[in-house]
Amino acid sequence: MQLHKLVENGYESAYCNMLNNIEMQDAKEEWIEKRAEELIKNFGNENDWQIIELLKIKLESKSIDADIYNQFIVDICYSQAQFEYNKQSY
Repeated sequence: MQLHKLVENGYESAYCNMLNNIEMQDAKEEWIEKRAEELIKNFGNENDWQIIELLKIKLESKSIDADIYNQFIVDICYSQAQFEYNKQSY
């Protein structure tokens, strides 16, 4: 009977750990999403043309598609948010 109880407690502990990990991952993703959205809001102003011109030079391109530029901004903001989250976790 004692072995059965130990196994049962082990399963319960593993289940609780799994739920805690899921909750922590959800909180992390929510924090990163919120921070990335804040960073994205910093773009879309009159200074974007300077960034686009620099990208054109660096990419040796005459034009930068708006979708490519927008994805670039999103990727950078999410990367920055991920970096900030990891930095604060240490």
